[in-house]
Amino acid sequence: MTRRARLFALASAMGLVAGLVREQYLLSLLSLASLAWFIVEWIRFYLYSQFVLPQLVFMRTVNGNSETKRSLWAGRNLDVEVSIVKTIRLSGMSLTLVDVAPENLAIHPRSTAMPSMFSDEISNQISNQKALRRLPPALLRFSNSWLCRRFIHWEDPDAGGMPNQQTLDPNTELSSWRYSARVRGAGNLIFPGIRMTLQSAHGLFRMDMFTNLPGVFRVLPSFANAGEYRSLTKTSNLLQHHGVHRLKQSGMGTELLELREYLPGDPPKSIAWKASAKREHWLTRQYEAEVPVRVQFFLDGSQSSRMGGFGKRLLDQMTFVAASVARAAANLGDPVGGVLFDERGMRRFPPVAGEKGFQIWLRALSDFSVNPAPMPQPLSLAMMNAVLRVMQDRYPELLDPRVHSVPFAILPVLPSRRSIRRRRFLVAGAMAEIYDLQSREHVQLIEDDRAMAARAQSLLNDCGVPWVTPVIARAAKRDPDPAHRMAWLSDSLSQAVTLARDNEVFVILSDMLDCPHAVKQLFPVVKLATAKHHRVSIISPTSTFRRPDRGSVDKSTEHAGIALDESREALLWRAEQARIRIVAKAMTRDWKRCGASFSLSGEEQAIRLIMNELDAARTGRRVN
Repeated sequence: MTRRARLFALASAMGLVAGLVREQYLLSLLSLASLAWFIVEWIRFYLYSQFVLPQLVFMRTVNGNSETKRSLWAGRNLDVEVSIVKTIRLSGMSLTLVDVAPENLAIHPRSTAMPSMFSDEISNQISNQKALRRLPPALLRFSNSWLCRRFIHWEDPDAGGMPNQQTLDPNTELSSWRYSARVRGAGNLIFPGIRMTLQSAHGLFRMDMFTNLPGVFRVLPSFANAGEYRSLTKTSNLLQHHGVHRLKQSGMGTELLELREYLPGDPPKSIAWKASAKREHWLTRQYEAEVPVRVQFFLDGSQSSRMGGFGKRLLDQMTFVAASVARAAANLGDPVGGVLFDERGMRRFPPVAGEKGFQIWLRALSDFSVNPAPMPQPLSLAMMNAVLRVMQDRYPELLDPRVHSVPFAILPVLPSRRSIRRRRFLVAGAMAEIYDLQSREHVQLIEDDRAMAARAQSLLNDCGVPWVTPVIARAAKRDPDPAHRMAWLSDSLSQAVTLARDNEVFVILSDMLDCPHAVKQLFPVVKLATAKHHRVSIISPTSTFRRPDRGSVDKSTEHAGIALDESREALLWRAEQARIRIVAKAMTRDWKRCGASFSLSGEEQAIRLIMNELDAARTGRRVN
């Protein structure tokens, strides 16, 4: 029952009482008829919502396939279609259907055509950019935002709602609706179901329901095109025995190893004709044996690398680099393996070559990208709002005041405090119903902040959104013990060096900027690896660093309409850039002294750096 219904019922009751008291029987008759119509409509709406609406049956297809357990790719577009298998008849009511989108899905807005007059006005505004630059910063920000709302992001006023939402009325015949979306990052993609909102024609009654329509998909990480990294000289991969150095083993490679005397049975094409003519006896060429170059990754999936949401995490950059290098290595026949560790523990994958090894590595990266339960956080208003939003989508019927009524209390007096108290009562009652809690535990959720925070994070983790931005505070971005992460990296790399053969390339992917002082624990192990003729690459991705370009800060802030002398955010951003540059310069110098290469990037530059290390390990030469 909506507020309009309450007002209507109150006005009808007051009219009935006033008509009886004042003996105005016509007013009493009209008020009684209104109340009778109101009760009949309420009974009809109740019966419809309880017996007719649950008969709806839906089916979801993703990219034309209705299978619920299969693999998708990060960064690619999806075509989602929701079909109504079993329809119902809407008799004077409207029904709103929403396919609840997971956190790892970015829904594309409806594409609408822009009027030609708007395009002309945009071109006129672009031609006057020099005049706009002379405006004050505040006026420039206002003009930019107004232009974006007025012209660039213009939408058809008739097209309302999100693409994953459809509204049905008695005059609408809808069997399915479609929308397009983009997968943000690697991990998993879980579609929970359909949220239904039934409303009467006059807006007097409203009811929210949720029907389960699960769909679980594994999202594989994206990778760059590895065609340009294919070697032109490597023709075969022959794995030698452990301890045999490839530069001292003859085989069918391309690099000349030595000249020896001709023996019966040697192929004639291997005869060195010029050298034989000079020495007046037959000589045969011996070539180096081509062996695979093993690539081992060490991925650090700590808390600092999972901040920012899917597609913006540092972990997404790490998986992109690892998958791209693995694709290039698979094309060359090199085995790929690695060690993945985070709060859940350490997982080791032995090097496997070929397309099979590449698929195994992609599945491992996908499972590793699934966010685990975050560290316990204190209860905050942002966390309660996040839980309430999730419950409104997944458990709308449990938030109904008729199911969990909030008791009346005098305190707190302030309306804002009373609203917070009311929401906490509703959330605690819904959690008690979801997790089947006892009365003592239900009361503990209302009074104890620590118990409420633990249950709230558990609910967000079960619904697939444990790392939403308001829940994890900014101060919790840095790990409490970065030395422990570096100790794990050091032990894993030491074990890999101990069991390694020749032609090994070790790639460490970790957030080094988060713990610059604890990195020194890796120096002895890296020096040991380089002393054994292995290659080591250190990749530290960052989402806030830009290349040391003179004036890059000025251009970015000028484009955003921010004055450097007046904006505190711009000054803090420049200070952070300066700090990162100083730390990166010191780290590059230290890693170069250890014999390792260092890159502060999670994109193409890091991929090229690792591929150069692979070429250096393949040829036996050093790359500066």
